[in-house]
Amino acid sequence: MTGNVLHILFTDIAGVHRQVSIAVDGVPETLEGIRAGIDGSSIPGYGRIERSDLFVEPASSTIVDLSSFNGGYMTTGRIVTHTGEPHPWDPRSIAGKTVEKAWENGYVFRAGCELEFYITGKVGFYLGRRRQGLLVSASKGGVAGQVVKSHYVSEIPLEVEEALSDVIRVLGNNGISVSKIHRENGFLNQYELSLSHRDPLGLGDSILLSVASVKRVLNTHGFNGVFMPKPFADDYGSGLHIHVSMWIGDRNIFFDGGELTDAGRYFIGGILDHARSLTAFTNPSVNSFRRLIEGFEAPVYISWGIGNRSTMVRVPLNGGRIEVRTPDASMNPYLGISAILLAGLDGLRKKTDPGSPVDYNMYDKPSTSSRLPRSLEEAVESLLSDHEYLKPLFPRDMLEYYAELKLREARRNRSIPSVADYVDLEHLV
Repeated sequence: MTGNVLHILFTDIAGVHRQVSIAVDGVPETLEGIRAGIDGSSIPGYGRIERSDLFVEPASSTIVDLSSFNGGYMTTGRIVTHTGEPHPWDPRSIAGKTVEKAWENGYVFRAGCELEFYITGKVGFYLGRRRQGLLVSASKGGVAGQVVKSHYVSEIPLEVEEALSDVIRVLGNNGISVSKIHRENGFLNQYELSLSHRDPLGLGDSILLSVASVKRVLNTHGFNGVFMPKPFADDYGSGLHIHVSMWIGDRNIFFDGGELTDAGRYFIGGILDHARSLTAFTNPSVNSFRRLIEGFEAPVYISWGIGNRSTMVRVPLNGGRIEVRTPDASMNPYLGISAILLAGLDGLRKKTDPGSPVDYNMYDKPSTSSRLPRSLEEAVESLLSDHEYLKPLFPRDMLEYYAELKLREARRNRSIPSVADYVDLEHLV
């Protein structure tokens, strides 16, 4: 039965991955005319109960065939009204308008990413008034307990290698180009999947489809894919590094002969200038800020460097692109990428100077740069005071609702005790 189902994946403004599934007769030859009704009032921010009829329709020609893994077929979609017009808060439509704005100014963006995740065994969690718990069992190749040497690009266990080979095959056969996959630093079996550069809207689609595909394929091999920014204590967090270049015709205007141009510098300047408010979209979960700490190669300070992985923005030594290292997979890919591009364009327009590149380890000299927000609340408060660069593509009422939604999320999490509380207060238990 699962081979005869089309899953239309989409996101809400908070970044939650959602889907509507409809019956199909084999691989759809065309996605035109397919539309599924949804209750907009049941998705935060999309409608009142008295006027809640909305629809999801396919928005991409890419169809991922997961029928061999009991997953049916998947594509990405957008939220539309009963007249077929895109909902003004639909994240994918906002990303499309961002691409159009760049095009109107003569620019074409290319973007790729590094998507990090852990491969684990069984994952179980429960949170309630009477009972709460978390159980994550390590998969083969993960080392629990004492911190040992880094596993970066080390040998992949055979069982995991077979699963990852299936992931690459599924994505590659369905139009999602994977440039590389390798083991990352995390001791408990962390990996990185690099998606090739393409237009930003297509990258958002690829991220959404890749997360779902990885989880489905790993499940059939007896594993789980965990994309949380900080799933384990005393281990590396997982990021979603975004790589960006900007073109006029066949010329990458960020570089000239391998050297960073003024346009590239100004673009970086815009990202740094809006860094604190950007994190409200690139790091939109409470868990995000457990990753943005010293000691695990995650950015902590508002800074840029050439070949420097301790900075927030890195220009690779071989040039070609600008890497923003802050984002993680809890980010709505459409809104997060759009916010990065709009911040950069604002810097280009204002000719914002990013200052000199940092050529030392930022963790050793932290006092020389401003710090990124330490919490989701700080990030949202920064967004409330710095959001003009996002207008008019990010509607004002959407920004206000988003801020309110995220502040409620942060305050709710403040009241929830964690395992760490029991460890620290063991003498009271």
